[in-house]
Amino acid sequence: MNVSMYQAKVYPSPPCWELAVDVLTTERGVTATAYKTISGSVRSIASAFRLQLHKSAHGFEQVAEPVDFAVVLMGRTPRLGIHHCGIFYGGKVLHATDSGTFYQPLAQLQAEYQVIEFWARADA
Repeated sequence: MNVSMYQAKVYPSPPCWELAVDVLTTERGVTATAYKTISGSVRSIASAFRLQLHKSAHGFEQVAEPVDFAVVLMGRTPRLGIHHCGIFYGGKVLHATDSGTFYQPLAQLQAEYQVIEFWARADA
């Protein structure tokens, strides 16, 4: 995967999910749909992420350890819940914010986000 290609792009809101959809479509041929929320609240975003992964027809399952192209769901605290996502690749996580697209070591994100889940396709 050419990480710099994704870092050069600017993603519309919500950038983290738009990046994840772009990577999954381009690299894995998965046609993930954009999520829809009724508001920009953290709860609405978390619900949309889970809906796309739990109830999608794309074959994602929660896994204990990440594999390349796994979706990484993140939350700063358990109370705040999941509100950010990225794609695991090569031991790092590619994720986008309004400030840009970053490729960070998983350990660095684990220090920043208390809640992290990994979701991978069964055929990965």
